Amino acid sequence: MGLVLLLVGSVLVLALALIGLAVILTASAALGLATVAASRKLPLRARIALLSIIAVAPVTALVSTLDIGVAWQLAAAALPFLTTVASGAALLAFQTRKRRAPRITTPAWPIHHAPAAGH
Repeated sequence: MGLVLLLVGSVLVLALALIGLAVILTASAALGLATVAASRKLPLRARIALLSIIAVAPVTALVSTLDIGVAWQLAAAALPFLTTVASGAALLAFQTRKRRAPRITTPAWPIHHAPAAGH
């Protein structure tokens, strides 16, 4: 009976840890997307600098709030930071590609060429 309770308790703790991790990573991704979306008028270098500065906020909050062991601090710091930077960089890349896409105009009506004379 004690082994079953121990197993159920460990599964519950693992499930809560995974839910907490999902919430933290989702919030970090939303922070990265919001930062890039809000800084639309800034130059690209300023947006990248702002994104990397803002990405440190969830890291400091997570490491200072939770009592994480020294062995896990790097992993706990890297996950939210990388999630924030990756989501922001993806949106930056999408917006940059969209801005620099060639503007090829297509005519409203297809152009029909008259057949060559004598054929």
